Amino acid sequence: MNAIWVAAITPLVTFFLSIIGLTGFTGYAIFRLNSPQIIREKIWNAFAGDKDFNDEKLKSFSNHQLDLTRFRVVYGVQARSVADLHRLLSWMARHQFTPADVKRARRWIDPSRHHPLNAPSRLRLIARLVVAAIMFAGFTVVQDKATNSRTTMIRMRVSKTWMWSDGKSVEGVLGQPWRIDAQSCARHTLPGRSITGLTDGETSAICQGIPGGDLQTTVNDGLRYQRWSLAAISVFLFLAGIKTGFTLCYGMRARELAQRLSPATPSQANPRRPRKKPAPSNDRRESA
Repeated sequence: MNAIWVAAITPLVTFFLSIIGLTGFTGYAIFRLNSPQIIREKIWNAFAGDKDFNDEKLKSFSNHQLDLTRFRVVYGVQARSVADLHRLLSWMARHQFTPADVKRARRWIDPSRHHPLNAPSRLRLIARLVVAAIMFAGFTVVQDKATNSRTTMIRMRVSKTWMWSDGKSVEGVLGQPWRIDAQSCARHTLPGRSITGLTDGETSAICQGIPGGDLQTTVNDGLRYQRWSLAAISVFLFLAGIKTGFTLCYGMRARELAQRLSPATPSQANPRRPRKKPAPSNDRRESA
């Protein structure tokens, strides 16, 4: 029976999980560094040895680039030159911002600009809140699917037909709906090949595999890999939701810093003076 069909999710999970770890780490490193320079230097050092430039200008340029990369990794601020770093430090000292403030608002800080901080709008923060809620809702749905699902997708090797199966029956995925179970096999009320796309041998194998348990064994194997895949997706959604939540909190912190930078409102700069009471008129004095 297993020679005729295989669980569709099994080869996909085996292939993708073998490369997703290294690919994800490399992508995150390049994204965080904003440059693959350090990775290329490590590759160069592995083959040519840890040797610096001989020319002083090249050596100074390389050291500046390493300083920039280190600052990007530690503080997360995407500075483009050492002069940007000096400008950022002066801006921090002028407004009494701490390194912790800069790290929290790093997403909205550009040292190359005259005003480095560009805080997000309230509408943008609300949008991120909605995205975080959707991710956590998706995490809940996927977790429930991974825990309670009893069906998986399988594919016939000869006809390449895709089907949903719970081990006791099979149903079509595309086209006109059809179903094969023990009852239809016993009554010989099977859907035709024009509807299912199955060969006669595959239909016979399904009818033999339902009571024999071979179909259930194949489904159980597919469910195991399917749960692993859904678990990986749920972890990704959970981590993405956490990251979006942190970004939301950091955006609120950036707005607080922007309020500290904003000048005083007119009511605070020019407080209203108390009104003087009008002096009594001359007519009232004469009548008195």
